[in-house]
Amino acid sequence: MKSLMWFRNDLRMDDNPALREACKSSDEVHAIYIYSQNQNKKHNEANCKTEFFIENLKVLESKLSNINIPLNIIHSEGFKDNSEVISNYVKNNSLNKVFWNNQFGIDESERDLSVQNYLKGKNIEFENFDEQVVFAPGTILTGEGKPYSVFTPFKRRWIENFNLDLLDIEFEYTKKNDTKIKSNLNEFDFQFKKNNQVDMSLWPAGEVEALSRLKTYLDKNIFRYAQDRNDPIVDGTSRLSAYLASGIISPKRCILEALKINNFELDAGEKGIVKWIDEIVWREFYKNIMYSFPRVSKGQPFQNYTKNIEWRFDEKEFTAWKEGKTGFPIIDSAMKQMLSEGWMHNRLRMVVAMFFTKNMLHDWRLGEAFFMQNLVDGDFASNNGGWQWSSSTGTDAAPYFRIFNPLTQSKNFDSDGLFIKKHIKELENIDKKEIHDPSSNIRESQNYPKQILDLKQSRLRAIDAFNKAKNN
Repeated sequence: MKSLMWFRNDLRMDDNPALREACKSSDEVHAIYIYSQNQNKKHNEANCKTEFFIENLKVLESKLSNINIPLNIIHSEGFKDNSEVISNYVKNNSLNKVFWNNQFGIDESERDLSVQNYLKGKNIEFENFDEQVVFAPGTILTGEGKPYSVFTPFKRRWIENFNLDLLDIEFEYTKKNDTKIKSNLNEFDFQFKKNNQVDMSLWPAGEVEALSRLKTYLDKNIFRYAQDRNDPIVDGTSRLSAYLASGIISPKRCILEALKINNFELDAGEKGIVKWIDEIVWREFYKNIMYSFPRVSKGQPFQNYTKNIEWRFDEKEFTAWKEGKTGFPIIDSAMKQMLSEGWMHNRLRMVVAMFFTKNMLHDWRLGEAFFMQNLVDGDFASNNGGWQWSSSTGTDAAPYFRIFNPLTQSKNFDSDGLFIKKHIKELENIDKKEIHDPSSNIRESQNYPKQILDLKQSRLRAIDAFNKAKNN
């Protein structure tokens, strides 16, 4: 049999069920990736993430060539033409079947349904798989057969259903028959122009790098994850999120390797390992939310009453927030980290998002989009879930009256101001007692901006806005 592997958000060979099954069942395998600038723009894909993705395509192409699978990039105007693109490739190369791994989101689901219907009409076989989750979306349900909207019971049921056979992912590829087709990747014009300031040396491409990062983290730092994960200056997290978001490594691989050093215990044993696996399951939870409640893919809040919130908007405040010039050092340093690294520490993502939606009382969708436009690890489900949690509009969300005080957060998690000093050069010589909330004299002498708002007044304003929305 001759088959087509359609790569999407799964640029790897390890634990790639669609590629594995294509290779198992076929003597000859072709591979394509459909590239659309329009679709990337529509989905707010960051320039740095696109750069990262292109580099990973190059690494993947090289690995596939070792087993005689050519990878060809095909230009597309957007999702709507994918059915025809695939059908034409299958017809032109006399292929029998198409394989792919599923994606999440309303646009992706509608695209895939359209492709399936089109292929059925052409009598072309296809098979699809779930590789971003351990359990098929929509299968972890309450006793009443409903999807979970709170993480803790979701995880409890997830563990109840778990067995190690789900992590049977080892597979050894063998060479396929030569297709006589050459990859076009080196000649393809991605029409990509770098306009980000991210140091991309922080994100070497390829699944070998991803697996190496995983091994190094599990060998050295995971045992301190529970203690270190909230400290932004400490290298306490794995920094695998960019590789997970683009499918360079799979959640199953991460869980399997972690379980190996925890006696295959999911909720007992080393606290750091259990907590780290929790974060992988959170990603699956948010993907299930997106699958079960499609409205969150359409810019709608999960909590319906929050549609009534009267968000304010101030262009100067919004610009100050985007540029890291709010006058709150922990907020500004976090934003500068994102702009220079394409990544932000998870604790600070919550602090920044809550400051934006509560203290600034700006619409969470604006912040959500800006993060996606700048994160190399932008994952729509996780980003949406995080922003809706922080803004108290989402599932399992923080109570609306719970508002992180950025000054307190700064003192608690960056007590010596080392993270602030790393990212805000104007404050690198300021004493740790002053750095969290510099005096007006220090601000003036160091050319560091005044605070754009009053924390106490803005907190009361947010609570009032949520109360009004609840009572409407």
